[in-house]
Amino acid sequence: MKLLARHFIATFLLAFGTANAQLTEDPLKAVIETKDAQNFWEAFDKMETSKTNPFTEYIDKGSPGVQSFIKYRIINADSLYATVKKNKEQYLQTRNTLKAINSIDKKLKSSYSALKYWYPEAKFQTVYFVYGRMTTGGNSSPDGISIGTELFKNLNGVVALIVHEMIHFQQNNKGGNNLLKQAVTEGGADFIGEFVSGEKMNTIPFEYGEAHLDQLCKEFVTRYKSNDFDDWFYGTNKKDDRPNDLGYWIGYRICEAYFNKQTDKHKAVHDILNIEDPFLFLKESGFLDSYIQQYAKEKNLKYEDFFSEFSGEPSEITFTVNVPDKNDEVYIVGNQKELGNWNASSVKMNRKSDFERTLTLKLHFPAQLKFTKGTWDQEADVKGFEKGSNIILDKPKSKKISYKINNWFKN
Repeated sequence: MKLLARHFIATFLLAFGTANAQLTEDPLKAVIETKDAQNFWEAFDKMETSKTNPFTEYIDKGSPGVQSFIKYRIINADSLYATVKKNKEQYLQTRNTLKAINSIDKKLKSSYSALKYWYPEAKFQTVYFVYGRMTTGGNSSPDGISIGTELFKNLNGVVALIVHEMIHFQQNNKGGNNLLKQAVTEGGADFIGEFVSGEKMNTIPFEYGEAHLDQLCKEFVTRYKSNDFDDWFYGTNKKDDRPNDLGYWIGYRICEAYFNKQTDKHKAVHDILNIEDPFLFLKESGFLDSYIQQYAKEKNLKYEDFFSEFSGEPSEITFTVNVPDKNDEVYIVGNQKELGNWNASSVKMNRKSDFERTLTLKLHFPAQLKFTKGTWDQEADVKGFEKGSNIILDKPKSKKISYKINNWFKN
């Protein structure tokens, strides 16, 4: 691997063993980090002889890319050891994958440079080639982009994946947690990624989507306000022969339609990466207009209501929150303007007593919300709700709602 490392330096600006994620505005100075792959194979080679779990050291020495893979992917050293042992031959098939890393140099830099041209605000994270448990090909986090090298026997498609994840880092989409927002977020990354790289991420849902366009568009207009992603993202209920991730395809088509209607293409790229209101964005794209009109007529619904996240008038609700410390300042955060549109420090609750905070708001339902200390680094663990999950609030019978915060955590 030492020869391999020297070979990388000739083609990429590398930072072996860096402790912190790097960020640059210059696409030609973007960093590729491969030290984790080297550490993985050192641990792999000790599996049969080490008296302790060799992957403990792999994790302990891991870059920010490895650390971002731990929570939902690697889990811990024992989980990684068990997966590698069970799938040893499959891992071995990827041992030489990174020897061809120089083959993506020109294409990746070209794609980054194109993104910078069309979106001058673009910044480029470090890309970490790591090893996980065969669950994720790529992941974007504030610490950088992680590529699950164990899923790649070669580097075919890796440029498209890296660019897709790099675009996620640029995105600043607003709105609630609904199917439409998820579609234009993932589809937007696919569309801009293909626009700057010339490579399509995943052809299977696109081919199926085009072949079943009429059926899928009719279904989507009945679903896109929902926070149920089933059959569109990450899995299906097997009701038909559809593939996973059709949401990428329909989101791509919405973004493509919006882009094609704009005369200023730089502004179009900016808008796709900074969607203020997914529903107005859909309306401006015009992509589903005929299907929405048809469905509205069939159900005797108002056409305009399809382009607002909420229907009807808001209701007044008084929130009371019990806090663990009398000095705690609490902010309520959520999916609409009254809740700060997910701005962690926008809507501060009032002090009612040492251990109570309160606030009265007019909200649309269903509402989604969380509590913070004014930053996402300090999020509330609320009694009765899964840690880190959104509180989903359907229109309550009472105008007063109480919650208890157990403690604060960094998600």
